[in-house]
Amino acid sequence: MTNNYTLIDPHVIQANLMQNSALITQFLQLYLVQIPVDLNALKEAMGSKDPVEISSKAHHIKPTMEYIGATSLRAELQELETAAKNGEDMQQLEKLFDIQLPQFDTLLVEIKDYLQQLS
Repeated sequence: MTNNYTLIDPHVIQANLMQNSALITQFLQLYLVQIPVDLNALKEAMGSKDPVEISSKAHHIKPTMEYIGATSLRAELQELETAAKNGEDMQQLEKLFDIQLPQFDTLLVEIKDYLQQLS
């Protein structure tokens, strides 16, 4: 199994889900559905320019990133959450989000690839 992933960490996934392939498959399939839903909620919060919502939506996504070993993206979401909580201006929040946004496409591709390797 190759490990050319830039965001996810299969070792973390395996450890978090007790090396149980069926459980890993089930959770990763769930994440493929839920991550886009959560991302859209964050996009809507960004669009509304509501720092409380931005902070809340960024906070909501973080645990999933930790479960799949995407610690760099989790840290970036933490930065967005903290900046929103601290009242940073929208331009700064948008700058942070613009850095994160393309990573979600990579994240979903990596999850799909890892799922295929499990089958």
